[in-house]
Amino acid sequence: AKNDLVQVDDVHFANLLSNLIDNAIKYSENAILIKVSTHSTSKQLLIRIEDNGIGMSKETVKRIFEKFYRAHTGNLHNVKGFGLGMNYVKTVIDAHKAKIRVESIVGKGSSFTVEIPLMKG
Repeated sequence: AKNDLVQVDDVHFANLLSNLIDNAIKYSENAILIKVSTHSTSKQLLIRIEDNGIGMSKETVKRIFEKFYRAHTGNLHNVKGFGLGMNYVKTVIDAHKAKIRVESIVGKGSSFTVEIPLMKG
């Protein structure tokens, strides 16, 4: 990103990014590949986290930010949690007047793009 000056709550925003990266790891199987990239527009900083994990169905993508929602993970029995992490992510996104976009293909992976307003210079 050419311009990356944003005002965030450093603890909550760091937790948001950690949560997205942790999920990318948790929902991947073998050769984990996670790509983190940034881009800026005239008004926003975009942070994109892509993985080559198990992906999600359209139904799961629709519900992923619901409190206590847990995606069915098939044979991945090592994925533990309470279904609160992505709800927390959405709460932090909303508190920062930001947006999050989710794209996913079952068996191919997922990408999460955080769009956060730049500070006015």
